Amino acid sequence: MMAKYGACLFCLSASVATLVQAESLTISSLGNLDLSYVQPQKVASYEGSPLPAQVEILPGNDYWISTPENIQQISFLVGQGQLVTKGQAIVKLTGPEVFHYLAQVEAASSLYQLAKSRYERNKPLLNNGSISAEKWQEISQDYFSTHLEYEHMQHFMEIVKSTDAATDSLVVGTPVAGIVKLNQVNGPYMAGSQLFSLVPSDSIRVKVSVPMSQSHSLSAVNINQCHIAIESVSAIAEGAFVTAWSSPLPQECNLLLGQQITVIPEYQKAVYLLPKNSVFSWEQDSQVFTKTADTLTSITIDILGSTPEQYIVESDQDLSQIQVLSQSVAAVKGIMLGLGGE
Repeated sequence: MMAKYGACLFCLSASVATLVQAESLTISSLGNLDLSYVQPQKVASYEGSPLPAQVEILPGNDYWISTPENIQQISFLVGQGQLVTKGQAIVKLTGPEVFHYLAQVEAASSLYQLAKSRYERNKPLLNNGSISAEKWQEISQDYFSTHLEYEHMQHFMEIVKSTDAATDSLVVGTPVAGIVKLNQVNGPYMAGSQLFSLVPSDSIRVKVSVPMSQSHSLSAVNINQCHIAIESVSAIAEGAFVTAWSSPLPQECNLLLGQQITVIPEYQKAVYLLPKNSVFSWEQDSQVFTKTADTLTSITIDILGSTPEQYIVESDQDLSQIQVLSQSVAAVKGIMLGLGGE
């Protein structure tokens, strides 16, 4: 008796296993089920699920301005995040250190001119052997070192708009147009401290982390109906995501540097739109029934996103010329599982 029962149980298990692995059914075997079909709509792009993003500076594109000396007092003439033009006054530096620095600039200029004159005067003497190589090396080193020091100071003086000896102050302007970023609002301002930086408008971008599986097809992001193309995608992964950067932000998007936002990604990829009631789960996969002559065949699809009434899917097969079951899907699945039918 036990042997007979065991044999029957084995037969039942084998039968169910065969049914679960089945992929096709003849339509005639479905009896009087009310069947209807749709033809999937093929589209060239689709919108994915919302992703968190930030408005940031494209790395390495901001322009830093540092103070050349310890400064006693600083007065900013513009506000944080203000858009400024090239040459516009940004900050006033005041204190005895300013007078000291201006004196250093004047001294560096004088020393450089003396060294240059000496260098040019002795160069012909080297050619005719009137001075030794050691003496010429000394003259050359003095010339180049004073030249470098003078040029270093002159770079800062090029953005100085005005000086006032009576108040020991000078006003610094912008070397380029952009958005002002005040990096150290409160002192002390030691030599080398960053006074401010300038962010060119075309360096402000949307930075978004996108799933690696969809990164190659990401083409744009939408923010409150503002469409911004993606310019680059990193080739280095951060977990399951990679970082993408947009093209420069259009002014009409009204986004602020540092703003945290949510974007709708747009993927440039051939996909299909299917009614949600056409899709069913089968052994942890998403599948649909396709019709060929008198046969329904289940095929696996990948769901990439959704709309209120449709799934956005991709498939190894071209679904655009195939009819997909859209009615009585659950009943057909039940029959395929061997749960009975009409």
